[in-house]
Amino acid sequence: MKVAVVFDGAGTLAKILRSIKEIDTGKFLCQKQTVDIVDEKKGRALVIIKDDPLEILCKEDSEKLISEFLSNIDFGVSYCNPPINAKAVFNDKKAKVRELKEPLSKLIEWNAEMDFGSALVVDTYNSKIEYTIATAGRLFPEVAETIEKLKSMGIEVFIASGDRKGFVKKLAKLTGVDEKNIVPEAHQGVKKKLIRELKSRGYFTIMVGDGSNDVPAMLESNLAVATLQNGYASPRCLEVANIRISNIKEILSICKNLI
Repeated sequence: MKVAVVFDGAGTLAKILRSIKEIDTGKFLCQKQTVDIVDEKKGRALVIIKDDPLEILCKEDSEKLISEFLSNIDFGVSYCNPPINAKAVFNDKKAKVRELKEPLSKLIEWNAEMDFGSALVVDTYNSKIEYTIATAGRLFPEVAETIEKLKSMGIEVFIASGDRKGFVKKLAKLTGVDEKNIVPEAHQGVKKKLIRELKSRGYFTIMVGDGSNDVPAMLESNLAVATLQNGYASPRCLEVANIRISNIKEILSICKNLI
């Protein structure tokens, strides 16, 4: 049997530390999943900044509007609670760049192996930036060995992640996943499409993830695995999973039972 394992990135292969600022209250959330925040309200979108925030944010004027800042950089919607108006991010006239800098400054001293990331949650119905987010990642210690063993078993390994390209490419390099098998900046539909394509090529597919953005791919896959190694998984992800694991290396025994 041909088997393909598709891993989510952040929270699944890498321990992720998040700093999330709620702009209206000024409060910071540490470990809540951004996709869960999006799921709480129709019309919300998770917008990721595709460039390295350390390179583009630190030198930016803190008082510039985020909407103006975004008009000059590369960004994308990695998850949403449809329907959305993707252009609404340019209509916010209150949130300033300092709101993006503050979460990042809280993580800057963390010993991250992967690049830092910045993102925001937008209420696209009301053209309002509600949350700003910074992330940093460190590979779980068992991941590289687990992926090496999967490959030695003849299993095709993929990474499909909503994170920016630089983060996912670094993740692939650290884990030994072939760069042709990575799909960065992958929203929920892209992940589902990858699973569908692999099934059409005759693979038994396993989707491994921890967030709501993994759910469509998990539902499409032959086997859905929710991982709890980062300390939390979205309720919807847990609901649809066939199997739950607490350590990524448990995927080895699952695969051994299939081949």
